[in-house]
Amino acid sequence: MLWIAIILLLAIALLFLLHRLAFKRPLNAIAFTVGISIVFITIGYLTSERANALNNETHFTHTNTSNPSTFLFSIDEVLKPSMYQDKYVVALKKIDKEATSGKVILNVNRDSVSHRLRVGDWYYTRALLLPVPKPQNPYQFNYGSYFKRKQIHGQLSINKNELLISQYTSSGLRVWSSRFRESVLKAIHSHSFTRNQIAVIDALVLGQKNGIDKQMSTNYASAGMMHILAVSGLHVGIILLLLRFITKPIADYKLRWLRSIIIIAMIWAFAFITGLSPSVLRAATMFSFLEVGQQLGGKRKTTDAVMASAVLLLIYNPFLIHQVGFQLSYLAVIGILWIQPWLSSFYTPRYYIDKLIWGIATVSVAAQLGVLPLSLFYFHQFPGLFFLSNVIIIPFLGIILGGGILVALLAVLNILPDALVTTYGYAIDLMNGFIFWVASKEAFITNHITISFAFLIGLYLCIIFSISLFKKYNNPRLVAASLSMVLLTSIIIYEKSNPPDTHLTIFNKSKSTMIGTFHNSTLKIHSTDSLHTIIQDSRVRNYKDGLRIDEVAVEFMQNYFRFKRKEILVVDSLGIYQLANANPDYILLTQSPKININRLTERFPKAQIIADASNYKSYITRWKTTCLNKKIPFHSTYEKGAYIIE
Repeated sequence: MLWIAIILLLAIALLFLLHRLAFKRPLNAIAFTVGISIVFITIGYLTSERANALNNETHFTHTNTSNPSTFLFSIDEVLKPSMYQDKYVVALKKIDKEATSGKVILNVNRDSVSHRLRVGDWYYTRALLLPVPKPQNPYQFNYGSYFKRKQIHGQLSINKNELLISQYTSSGLRVWSSRFRESVLKAIHSHSFTRNQIAVIDALVLGQKNGIDKQMSTNYASAGMMHILAVSGLHVGIILLLLRFITKPIADYKLRWLRSIIIIAMIWAFAFITGLSPSVLRAATMFSFLEVGQQLGGKRKTTDAVMASAVLLLIYNPFLIHQVGFQLSYLAVIGILWIQPWLSSFYTPRYYIDKLIWGIATVSVAAQLGVLPLSLFYFHQFPGLFFLSNVIIIPFLGIILGGGILVALLAVLNILPDALVTTYGYAIDLMNGFIFWVASKEAFITNHITISFAFLIGLYLCIIFSISLFKKYNNPRLVAASLSMVLLTSIIIYEKSNPPDTHLTIFNKSKSTMIGTFHNSTLKIHSTDSLHTIIQDSRVRNYKDGLRIDEVAVEFMQNYFRFKRKEILVVDSLGIYQLANANPDYILLTQSPKININRLTERFPKAQIIADASNYKSYITRWKTTCLNKKIPFHSTYEKGAYIIE
């Protein structure tokens, strides 16, 4: 750390020297760029080290947690539950009476009378602290890496009756905000809204997505409107526009700063109502700076204010740079600030209606250009009708959002009239119906788009330099745009000419067996499941996306495979392995065969044993013990994930 501090001081000294020299001669742009880059890089490194929870001496990773321990923790955040578990982010306070720190995921098995835990409450439990989950199959979403980027390095899985409430409790703004949001949710749920209406109201107004089912989430994503269901930049931006409209009478020059103070205060009041979630805090900070930049005047000041908000947030929490929401929010705003004025110059509306439609259209296209490469990189799909969805929904979203806030306020005050409940519920149904209609046009939805990180960078460079050239033509911009296109083309050619290596994968899948072979850009899936089940399986879809292929051949499971001079014997529930001339390198045990593992290993002493997740756990444990005693390699997909033979 000492040498980092020395570099930082030297870089600051260089900038100070350049600043002094600027009064006597033109500033050396290259030297200044190098100096400011060194300053920001070193500040980023220092803040990352400061914010890294693992560097804290009391962090639980420095404690022996290989055995069950007694934990004292507080509920820090309520997550969306799964079908069988409620999920929370908890902050550890003690492990076996020793003060500790760090965040883990708490999984609580659900029952018919289960009530969710509340933010700020403290509990005791005794359990085994487990590592964060790792991907169990190729190209599966890496939840472990995702949690680690959020400073979460472990998980606890318990039953509800294994919790003992503590006399301790947390306080503070986030706890008060959570309690207020709970009271608002309870008040809204007491009225006669339908389940789908309640789900959208909770998500749209309060940032609570627990009621959004998989089908509704898929429909909104397919229509390109998933951002509606996540309270973040869009909602705060609409609140900002509504507040500017409402406070327009006090927009006199002498009162413009009073107007901004009122707007910023109301933005943060909305953030408080929605529970001060990280996405809302990020958006509130960004738009607060945006409002200040607007008052300072000029497009440059507005852009500088947005960048300043990003720097401030990253200094506070440098790990935000890894969060998809942070990346998408700022790229969308940058796209709007940089591209939208250029797009709007192509047409000058004469009437209010076409001015409104043209404004929404240009903002939608600008924002989509800003986030398109990143959306393809993370979500692998492009909703072709996003333009139609935004043009139709966005003009009314301010009314729907404003109406939702009014409904929430009146519900809390217990003066919400039934007529407003019916009217607002009908408006939500209309929006849901339109979203579902757009999502049903599958021909306009492009799925399974997979791009590499190199392609992502190349695509952004191509977009940036091409738009720069269109905005102002000159030779340097023409050269830059041409080089970016050559780079992108080179990346495409390189990736097409270097496909993934041939390999065989034994998937981790409970209750059934699945083997995939990839050779000459062809994927074959061997499984005991039906064709429909295989095609719809998320493991197969992720595998297709990762390998960048469109078609999959499905074949029945075999008892013997030959793959690249390797032989794989499959022993299923029938327990048959006495095959003539068989000399397997690998033996796959599946469907809990009732065999004598000693006899099997004596017959094939050089074969590695693999057990998939279709077997009983007790069988796997017994097989593993026998193989370890005989020093025979053993792999359980249930414990270690899929097994790949290359």
